[in-house]
Amino acid sequence: MKSEDGFKEKKGTSCSMNIKAQMKSLLRKLHLEKIGEEQFISDINKDCSKDQKKILISYLDYQRTVRELRQNFGHTNRQEMMQMIKVCIENDWCIDVCGCNDSYAKEQIPADYYDYILGFGENFKYAKEKNPKAFAILYMTENPYHISYQREMERIHYFKERTGRDFHLERTGVYYQKDDEKKADAVICLGDEKYFPADKKVVRIWPSALKNPTFTLDFSRKEKKNFLVYGVDGFIHKGNDILLEIFAKHPDWNLYLCGGRGAEKAKEAGYQLPPNVHAVGFVDTLSEQFNEIAGKCYYLLLPSCSEAPSTAVLTGMRHGLLPVVSKGIGLDGLGEYCRYFEDYHLEAVEELLQKLVSDDVIQEKLQAQSRDAMEYADVHYELTDYTEGLREALQKLT
Repeated sequence: MKSEDGFKEKKGTSCSMNIKAQMKSLLRKLHLEKIGEEQFISDINKDCSKDQKKILISYLDYQRTVRELRQNFGHTNRQEMMQMIKVCIENDWCIDVCGCNDSYAKEQIPADYYDYILGFGENFKYAKEKNPKAFAILYMTENPYHISYQREMERIHYFKERTGRDFHLERTGVYYQKDDEKKADAVICLGDEKYFPADKKVVRIWPSALKNPTFTLDFSRKEKKNFLVYGVDGFIHKGNDILLEIFAKHPDWNLYLCGGRGAEKAKEAGYQLPPNVHAVGFVDTLSEQFNEIAGKCYYLLLPSCSEAPSTAVLTGMRHGLLPVVSKGIGLDGLGEYCRYFEDYHLEAVEELLQKLVSDDVIQEKLQAQSRDAMEYADVHYELTDYTEGLREALQKLT
């Protein structure tokens, strides 16, 4: 059987993948039940003296977001969701918040109640069904499903072609499903607008990036043979399998693999890490450990098949790292600061990395490029820039 995208689906493989996905979903649900993270929060900014517009934000769980903001957090979406609530308060809307795929919240979503629905996931779609007159704004933090599915399947087939091993979809379909954008009245996207239907109202905004306040750009320890990967979730989706095979052939190069369970994820894909690939685990951007690793590297690598865009890349730029990334992942307009993989196949990726290592560009020029990338990112990817972008987008759409 073939999907709409032309990829042949083996019955047994598809069944196995479905079982794995169902088990993963069940384990996550049991974990959340155990720790009691997910809660439906009602009536933020409610003013009983007036009739307010009502909005449901289907995004992150509110209590968990607050808790993680008080601790070390690894992703900008926590702070961005709080700014989303802030902008809704500025609009004097009465706000409900739920986790996008929280099954318990689904039971509490009222019918014919909301004026606006903002977010994604199962609760976004269910809220729209129960509130058909509400203006539903899909908040897209990834490329649309059909783009992500096609590209991730290409990578899985290429992985099978090289290794003989099967693998499953890791990122596609978790938060966004086929035709989600068609069910929404409008879209706020963080990536390229070109992937959406021409007749759809689409506004692009840029996400924020983190900045370590103690970071100082120092080139005394940087080497061109040292590279950083900042995030390992979606191991094959992000092209980390390709990088491992290449770095195994170049023992004099170093790859710093930052992200929870990096070695385990490599093992799941059938790889043993070579000595020059350093799985350092979760690294807090605001830590001295991050400063130490960033201080060794000139380049941040992301040969991903689909992003919109990666906030890890933008965070890297705010620390003087030069992105080396795939095209079509929301960063095509940053050619002054990025290097691009023209192709995801091993030979093309390796060729560019070899060029970067052996390039005889004078150090002063490379250092100037690093400074320029940091200065540009510091100006454009502050949380205040994201907040203003979201504020303007909601003004246009509502």
